[in-house]
Amino acid sequence: MRGVRAAQPILVLIALVALLAGLTVIAREISARAGFLVERPIVLFVWLGGLLIASVVFAWVVRRSIRRADSTFSGLLLVATALALASPLALMLLQHPAP
Repeated sequence: MRGVRAAQPILVLIALVALLAGLTVIAREISARAGFLVERPIVLFVWLGGLLIASVVFAWVVRRSIRRADSTFSGLLLVATALALASPLALMLLQHPAP
């Protein structure tokens, strides 16, 4: 049970990513008949709203997990979660260097 509690941030992150991808697909399917110029802003607003809600939920879960981290294993899982979040950002920065 302790391992599941320690892995809670990464599990919540995976669940939030899946939920946001599903909501984006649903928004895209609903607005597809309206045309590209209407579909694009709707999907963008769904994506941005979902990211905002997901970041608040994820920050709350991480904050709670940091307070409850009582073992080395818990700390390592929190570090793994941070690396999972930081690695795509680092790759994105490498692909778009400053002029």
